[in-house]
Amino acid sequence: MKNKKGEIVKEKKYIPNEIIDTEPSEIVEKFLDVSEIENEKAHSLVRIDINVIEYPLFTKNPRRKKNQIIRYFFNRDKEAYIQVNPTSGDCIPGEFEERVFIALLKIMRDKRYNDAFYTTTSEILGNMGVSITSYKSFYTKVGIALQRLSQTSYTFKNSLYSNKLKGIIDDKINTNIMNIRTISLRQASEKELEYFDDKRVKEIIKISISSHFYDNIIRKGYLVYDSQLLLSMDSPITRALYMLINKLRFNRYSFKVLALSLIKKIPLSDDSKSIGRSIKSIEKSCYELKKMDLIGGFKKINQGKLIHTEFEFFFEERHNMLKQNYFYDDKNHFDNLMITHTDASYSIDSCSIYNNSTLIEVKKDMDDRIASQEMVEKILAILPSRARELKTMVKTIKDSIRKYGFSYVEMVAKYVKKQKVGNIRSYFMQALDKGWANEYINSLKEKKIQKIEEQKQNIKENQEKIEENKKLKLYERYLTLGENLKKDIENKVYKEYIKICGIEGKAQKIAFNGAKESLIQNFLYEHEEQIFKENKNRVKINSKKIYENISMFQMELLDLLENIELKDQEKILKIVNVAKYFEGKIGTNIFKISYSDDNVGTVEIIEKE
Repeated sequence: MKNKKGEIVKEKKYIPNEIIDTEPSEIVEKFLDVSEIENEKAHSLVRIDINVIEYPLFTKNPRRKKNQIIRYFFNRDKEAYIQVNPTSGDCIPGEFEERVFIALLKIMRDKRYNDAFYTTTSEILGNMGVSITSYKSFYTKVGIALQRLSQTSYTFKNSLYSNKLKGIIDDKINTNIMNIRTISLRQASEKELEYFDDKRVKEIIKISISSHFYDNIIRKGYLVYDSQLLLSMDSPITRALYMLINKLRFNRYSFKVLALSLIKKIPLSDDSKSIGRSIKSIEKSCYELKKMDLIGGFKKINQGKLIHTEFEFFFEERHNMLKQNYFYDDKNHFDNLMITHTDASYSIDSCSIYNNSTLIEVKKDMDDRIASQEMVEKILAILPSRARELKTMVKTIKDSIRKYGFSYVEMVAKYVKKQKVGNIRSYFMQALDKGWANEYINSLKEKKIQKIEEQKQNIKENQEKIEENKKLKLYERYLTLGENLKKDIENKVYKEYIKICGIEGKAQKIAFNGAKESLIQNFLYEHEEQIFKENKNRVKINSKKIYENISMFQMELLDLLENIELKDQEKILKIVNVAKYFEGKIGTNIFKISYSDDNVGTVEIIEKE
């Protein structure tokens, strides 16, 4: 479009989807379970961020317009939405960009899940399944797709899921999917030169996955799919539908979903004139998924108006087994990365796959899901003794640990033992699957928290008692000081007191005299080292007390003798214990100590001036 001066002006069109009422909490709940996994061939598995699956980040419309901004709303008040913003003069990412992105996820996996990695156009095409003979015709197209992926920005308003924050980010987030940098031989750094060993390579591409998506991929904010399977689907609608229903169904064998909900998320046209065609497109994709044996079956349920149409999907045990088995394939691959780094003596700080907090969290979760024999034995020891007689119990426990984590399985085992059930294995599996033990576990957690709080309170009270005793002892020591020194300390305490009051008058003096002993104790406690270290050469300590036994007397001696060497302390205590008397010079100090039969202890420590 040109203005009056003949200049080209960017034309933007806002085409928001029709507003739909989708409960935001529903989105959060569906994101939290990493076990919602689709698995295929282990070598081509990829982790796909939940946001990419859930939201229409790639349009399915082949007739895209340049400079067209599209906004998708997720509730009636328009407070939750996604806005896709193309760069000036370009259009938003579509089906081809989605294929490139899937290929890049596969390459990232092969590059050890680094958040930044190097690749080439040929490597991308190879992972897209393009034949070598066709590479040349795709080079330019891949370059444009990469630019589009890096330059298109996405605005998530109260809609971006973050596993790190365990839910939807309640804020407006602007981000792209990735950043790219094309590097020629001349621009390459010393470390990058190795990528040009193959003389056919003219340039390399540095890919950096944006942190919002990358964090989900290495945490639990992802699902696993077979990249080859996804790329083999000719229809982007079939691909999107397949990823969506595998996320929505969890491990259920059947579930229903509104056709309109699928239309919004794929996305397809949902206006009154087009909704019928959109439903037929979904139905066609359902037949394709059935033909590929990716679903057991489906049923379209007409409810009068088209907007009330539902689809019911059916699955069989083999579909769940694939999910479970291939989840472990991906997990084992990820575990091997961890082991490799450990074997190579990499520290947490130097491991390039993660930042510190992410690595620790991922490693803890992995450790909790590695079913060792020791873990199995612990669970068997908790369960009723009859569990050891069951041949399949060991495998059941191992599978449960891999799926739910040892910590949770351990708590469920304790719950099962309390129930005194007949069929242990069946009850154990159902308790895990249906969350029967959750209330019991929560009660234990509450008791644990309460116990910790009580321990903290006890520690606090003990600390206060220790501090109070220390203050009393310091005050007793203070009373043995010379009158001039005591008066000097009292004056310092008074000045601090008046400074806090902010005014000096008769009332303040009366209040000070009433609380003087306590104030001096606090002052001595805060300035102990300074006061008694500065005046140690003029201290004379005399004490005469009645003790219950000689052990209590010796405990107090330790406080009085704290400034002399340990070996000398032990020498004095040993003599007093046997002879109940000591007199002698150690260093510059003269000690006179006695303990009589009537439990009277006398201590005199004279330090030379």
